[in-house]
This record gives sequence, C-alpha cells and structure tokens, in this order.
Amino acid sequence: MHSAPADEINRRGDARTATAGSTAGPASPAPTVSGTGRAFGPGPRRACIAAAVLIAAVGAVVALAGHSTASAKLKYGGLPSWLPKSTFNPNEILQASLRKPVLAIQGNTVSVNLADGHVLAKMIGPTVPEDGKFPVPPTSPATFVLTLSHASGVVPLSATAFALVDERGIVRYPTITVVGGGPLPARLAPGKTLSLRMHDVIPTGDGGLLWKPEGRHAIVSWDFNVEID
Repeated sequence: MHSAPADEINRRGDARTATAGSTAGPASPAPTVSGTGRAFGPGPRRACIAAAVLIAAVGAVVALAGHSTASAKLKYGGLPSWLPKSTFNPNEILQASLRKPVLAIQGNTVSVNLADGHVLAKMIGPTVPEDGKFPVPPTSPATFVLTLSHASGVVPLSATAFALVDERGIVRYPTITVVGGGPLPARLAPGKTLSLRMHDVIPTGDGGLLWKPEGRHAIVSWDFNVEID
C-alpha cells in the first residue's frame, strides 16, 4: 500500500470541511443580552403604552375621589333620597272633640271643639328643678303651663277638669293657678287668652295631662316624660 502525499491529505481535509459547512447552513449569530429584549421585559413602545395607561387610570381615580368628596360635602347630614318624605307639619293644628279625642305632645296647638264653644290649647312642660340629679329620684316636682286662646262661645273651666296620670295609671289633680294672678274663672270669655300653671310632685317617667272640659271623658291628652338624668 502506498501512502498519500501530505499535500493531498490536506486538500481532502479542506474539502470535507467545506462540504460540512455548506450542509449545515450559515452559523446563527450569538444571542444578544439586552434589557429591552423579549426575554428580559417589554420593549420601548410597550413600556410607553403601559405608562400612558397607568397615568390615565390614576387620573380617573383621583377625579372620581374628588367628585365623591364634593358630593359628600354637599349632602352631609341629609336623608337618603329613597326614604319616604315626611308629612309631619310642626305648625299643624290638631282637631279635637268629644267624638274624636286627640293625643298631643307639648308644643302642639289643639283646636278644641266643644258642644257650645271653641278654643285653641297649647301645653308646655313639664319643667323640673332637679334636672341632672344623680341618683335619679323616684319623684320630682313638675310644672306645666297650658295656654288657652281664641275662645268663642262657651268654654267651661274647672280645676277638676285637669288631671295628671303617671305611667302606673295613678291619677293626680294638680294645683292650678292663673298666670298673672287672680282666681280661675268658671268660663273663658270669648276672644280672651288665659294661661294656667299646673304643679304637682309626680313619679319620673312617662305620663299624661288630661283635659275633660265637658264631663268624664278627656277631649285632649298631652303625652309627656319627666326626665331627671
């Protein structure tokens, strides 16, 4: 066997290398390490879009918060719109008669319609001298003022026509004096105004002042509460 010359061996090796290179195709470039490539985060265009969206969202939240705060300031202390509207009228005059008695509270004006007369009545009270006392006493002096006005016809008056009833149902007849002095008249003259001061010692708690100008049945009852605490 003859050995090939060295030059021929070198030529054969170069040929094989060239053949392998053409078969495999061109070599891929080395990957570039960059902070803006897909493998490491969004590119500049996507970063700008994301920043714009974030700024718009923050602006919307701030605007909404400002609107809510302004609305809350305008509506603070108001009642919700879905609640039914109150029909209570503090200046309403209540109508009372023997056939239709009325339960009122202090400050209400009651139009009392009698068999032969008519009068407006308003009660204020009770006032107590021991407000804030501790421990709470079981009873307290209490004073009421009843004002009768715009009388017409016959309006009978008597001390026994007024009674106080406590929460246990005990009936008391208060001491009655005319504000400004003088005796209690048997009738209120038409067009006159008369204020009566009623005083008694009554239990603390709920109670009622009754007026029976025409007999056994009360035409008007004023609900009240004796509070000491």
